[in-house]
Amino acid sequence: MSKLIKMTSALALALAGLGSTAMVGIATPAAAASGFQNTCSNITFAYNAASQAVLNAMCLRADGSANGTSLVLTGISNNNGNLVQGGGASTFQKSCGNIQITANAQGATLTALCRNSGGGSNATSLPLNNIGNNNGNLTY
Repeated sequence: MSKLIKMTSALALALAGLGSTAMVGIATPAAAASGFQNTCSNITFAYNAASQAVLNAMCLRADGSANGTSLVLTGISNNNGNLVQGGGASTFQKSCGNIQITANAQGATLTALCRNSGGGSNATSLPLNNIGNNNGNLTY
């Protein structure tokens, strides 16, 4: 049995053990157009040397080997205390703190405490859609 089949079977068993009632399709590492969290682990938020918001993960390649990869998050901003997806460079990290990425079989979510126009902060979150694992590399 190949490593990939064993890992996919192990993931399916782990999800079943967590009480999942619906099984999300298990994508192969090279073809995961979305749902990167199903073929990646150690998913974290960080800043790169240019102070850009970055998603880091260890992702499976088609041959079953792991690859450390990073993706600059784009188009995310803080709109009066709420994370919103748009275009261009991300700016949310300039006015948000306690930034984290959580992931489960259903998806990955960016969470943060973001300043609002009243001077306070809101707990806010945004699904990280359209991110995939292309042969061990995070991509949009």
